[in-house]
Amino acid sequence: MKTTSPKNLMLTLAAATLFTAPAFAGEPKPEFRIDEENFAKLNAQEQERVLEIGARWEAIARMDRSELDRSDRKELRAEVKALKAEAKTFNRGGTVIYLSSAAIIIIILLLILIL
Repeated sequence: MKTTSPKNLMLTLAAATLFTAPAFAGEPKPEFRIDEENFAKLNAQEQERVLEIGARWEAIARMDRSELDRSDRKELRAEVKALKAEAKTFNRGGTVIYLSSAAIIIIILLLILIL
């Protein structure tokens, strides 16, 4: 039976690391999608508010949170929760707003890790 030399093993591990690193290098995209059919059922004020929620959601997701102090991060977490709750109110007659659970989890985990 042929054994693998340490040199080949290291080369294989280096190649695997080299090819998988770019997959994790990209920043996660915030997922805020609007169902156009149900969006059309809302009145003009509600449509405007949905678009404001989406803009703020994407701004928070793209924000550099590493420079924020503890109280700012706490306020940001509270704002994310409030946006999510308000988005649920617009989803009452069918789904209008899709918030990616992965984006929510990533934002919350980043805020917790930075603390």
